[in-house]
Amino acid sequence: MPRKILSGAAKRKRKQEQENNILNTNKKINSFFGCSRLNNDKYKIEPVASTSTEIINNDNFDGKDEVEEVQILNCIVTVASTSNIEKNVNPPKIITVKDNQTISDSHIVLGKVNDDILIDQSSAGLYGDVTDLVNLQEDFPTDKALFPELITNKNLKQSILLFGPCKPGINFPTNSDGKRFSTNYYYLTTKSGTIIPRLWLCYSVRLDKSYCETCWLFADGSYSKFKSDWIDGINDWNHLSQCIQRHECSIQHLDATKLRSIFTKTHTIDAELEKQYSDEAMKWRNLLKRLIKTILYLTSGNLALRGNEGSKQINNPTEGNFLRTVYLLAEFDPLLKSILEDKNQKIKYLSASIQNELIDILSTDLRRTICNEIKNSIFFSVILDSTQDITKEDQVSLVIRYTKVNHEQKQIEIKESFLGFFLLKHHNSISYADQLKTTLLKFDLNILKCRGQGYDGAAVMSGSLTGVQKRIRDIVPNATFVHCCSHNINLIICDAAKSTRKVLSFFETVQDIYNFFSSSSLRWKQLAFGEDKGLKIKKLTIKKLCPTRWEARHNAIFSLKQRYSDILRVLSNIQLTSSDKSDEIHMAKILQNKLESAEFILILCIWEPILGSLQIVSKTLQSVHLSLNNASIQLQKATESIEKMRQEYDKIIDNARKLCETWNIPFKFDKKRQRFAVRHFDEVDGDYRLTVMEDNFKINVFYPVIDTTLMQLRERFKGMQMVCEDFSILMPQTLVEMSEEHLIKSAYDFTIKYKDDISSDFTRQIISLKAYLLSTYQENSLQKITVQNLGEIIIKDDLTSIFPDVFTGITIFMTIPVTSASAERSFSKLKLIKNYLRNSISQDRLSNIAILNIERLQVENINVDKIIEDLQI
Repeated sequence: MPRKILSGAAKRKRKQEQENNILNTNKKINSFFGCSRLNNDKYKIEPVASTSTEIINNDNFDGKDEVEEVQILNCIVTVASTSNIEKNVNPPKIITVKDNQTISDSHIVLGKVNDDILIDQSSAGLYGDVTDLVNLQEDFPTDKALFPELITNKNLKQSILLFGPCKPGINFPTNSDGKRFSTNYYYLTTKSGTIIPRLWLCYSVRLDKSYCETCWLFADGSYSKFKSDWIDGINDWNHLSQCIQRHECSIQHLDATKLRSIFTKTHTIDAELEKQYSDEAMKWRNLLKRLIKTILYLTSGNLALRGNEGSKQINNPTEGNFLRTVYLLAEFDPLLKSILEDKNQKIKYLSASIQNELIDILSTDLRRTICNEIKNSIFFSVILDSTQDITKEDQVSLVIRYTKVNHEQKQIEIKESFLGFFLLKHHNSISYADQLKTTLLKFDLNILKCRGQGYDGAAVMSGSLTGVQKRIRDIVPNATFVHCCSHNINLIICDAAKSTRKVLSFFETVQDIYNFFSSSSLRWKQLAFGEDKGLKIKKLTIKKLCPTRWEARHNAIFSLKQRYSDILRVLSNIQLTSSDKSDEIHMAKILQNKLESAEFILILCIWEPILGSLQIVSKTLQSVHLSLNNASIQLQKATESIEKMRQEYDKIIDNARKLCETWNIPFKFDKKRQRFAVRHFDEVDGDYRLTVMEDNFKINVFYPVIDTTLMQLRERFKGMQMVCEDFSILMPQTLVEMSEEHLIKSAYDFTIKYKDDISSDFTRQIISLKAYLLSTYQENSLQKITVQNLGEIIIKDDLTSIFPDVFTGITIFMTIPVTSASAERSFSKLKLIKNYLRNSISQDRLSNIAILNIERLQVENINVDKIIEDLQI
């Protein structure tokens, strides 16, 4: 059986093998530095501290001492054991050993005492002539200012490291603020009181700057995120502590520290080792790129990232979409597969905290991009609205409207950007205003540059005394408030629907029809697919009414008209086939009687064109790129269409009669016995002229609906018309029609109103612009040019430098919001992101995911490499 304890010969053999391995290892580092191994017993060096110098006499060694390998200032030399060493206390001196020179009493010293630099010159071939590389006459030979910016000479690097870092303890000079460098920066004091030296931090006396010696000598200049701040030097003494903390954690410094560590050890720094580090860094960068793209893909589709991932098992059936997507990609991606299957690899960047950090960095970068665009546009407007989420908390949506001008590409564009959801503690105007001011300050947006406000008609938002718009105008008087046009149109429809009892009954019947069919899957199937069930062709279904949805009434009326005959057929079929459902039969009979009424069809023919014209306006107003001038034109067209309809009652009657003939419904009004009050002998007869039912319907139903709609269109948009009148001087058609006296007065009033934005030269510019338009365009073509078109003409014809104040006024006008539709659309995303299954999502995560989803078109411009750099730093 083998021996458990080695014999003496075996031990000596093992020791000899270990020494041979050490010698073989040292050959590589010696060949790298261009030095030969020192085997002469005369040169045995005792390692000394950098703060003291000891001269060693090798005559004190005997032959029985054991030999060991130690590292002295990055040079491998043979050192004898210190059992019988006597320390020479003679004064230190520099000893230079020439080639082929023998020294009987070799004093090899390393270190620095006072001003004497003591180096090992016995191996001059190791680093070359060090005195030629380092100027020993300088007080601080390793001061960065004495060397070139880029050092590629490895011998020079070794010489600098040999002398030690430049850490003077002088009386440092002060700057203009009375601040200066301190020796306290050379050390890091932990919370427990432990003092840790910063070996990399140096101070240049000549430059009066602190710098990083490690990055100066070993930083990778080809790194994509390479920064030369700590190489050139830092003299920001006010924030030096923060700069030091950031630099110590940077990837550039960490990589340089690794290279320095390897450089000072017995490992060769060659191309293969550098490639290894480069490949390792590239591997993790590629991994983070895949993870970032996965997160952006999931957030753009409103998909939840996490599930029940507590088991830490691969392909856990309860894990979230993020891990499932990563595992799916790993089946086709060797990089992901190798990392996921490596059980020894603990860091994989798949934890929930890493997900949150990536989402936060992505959203922060996106907000920074948006805010930079807003700042470059000078002026902006705020669009604010709130709603309750699934947990009954008030979520405020903030959207910024601004005009982006690109002079190089000669483009002008109106943009509305979402900045996030914010939790509202109290539902009052003070809370809204404070939340708005805090958010703008957080994103470094100057509220004094706000030129417009867009809210709904709630008193807390639009109140003229204590509303949010009044509180903002107290700060910025030129922050014009515009009531959301889409909300106004919806309110107009609601008021017109309540104008008469017959119209109210009409919409109640429309809702009853929807409720009747939607409450039963069988009835809904009969109406949705019809008789031809085999083809499974789904037809247009009826819609429900919703007073808060802008398009609900038009969709409900339009679908009812398109499926009118099918609804009657299904109602008749239900009455014939449902023998055991008396309630269903009774309800179907009531609805059929109402639908077969000529009065119901006539109201349908009245409301369908009214809602159709307002639907077009509502759709147009929801566009982000629409200005107030275009909105006013669309509203004017809708008003003219409804006024024309008021004169075409007979045409509406004929249309209703044709529909009745098509649907086999008799066109006749139900004649009801007229009711009269009891007359006394001295009373005169009442008015009995309205005996014809069609005329009665015209007076009691048609005119109230039309007149209420027209009146509301004029009254509810007075505020918007007043804003358009303030900017009428910028409308080309109005501009050319103004007399010179009126033009000068309007220009003066406009300059006074926007005195902080418009100069006194505005009057001259507007007169010159009028002459330019008359000489360039015909009067007929000027009628089609809006304020937005005028801005496009100015920038395309390179006239912005000629009419700068006019262009500023156009920019302000285009910045004023038309609707709060963008905020309303964000609420749809809120319901998709924070739903029943994700109701515990944090506020920051909700806001971050929302902005990545809503502004997904801008996500394409995110610099992924910068995101990875931010994550690592």
